[in-house]
Amino acid sequence: MRRAAQLIGLKIYTDRAKYVGTVEDVLIDDRAGTVAGLVIDKREGRVVSVPYNSVIAVGDIILVQSRREELAGAAA
Repeated sequence: MRRAAQLIGLKIYTDRAKYVGTVEDVLIDDRAGTVAGLVIDKREGRVVSVPYNSVIAVGDIILVQSRREELAGAAA
């Protein structure tokens, strides 16, 4: 188990070795008391995040599952 503060600053990569971004913040589902997502960008009033249910592993980096759209685009 890790503290949310320990996730901030970690780089996120997909399981296909594509760099996604760096964790800037952590989204918490206050009703469930769980992590809902990892914020990777906060530009122009928009928040771009990775859903936490796509996280495969957390270590020196965070590994997430590739989205189907990315895989379809890579195959084209």
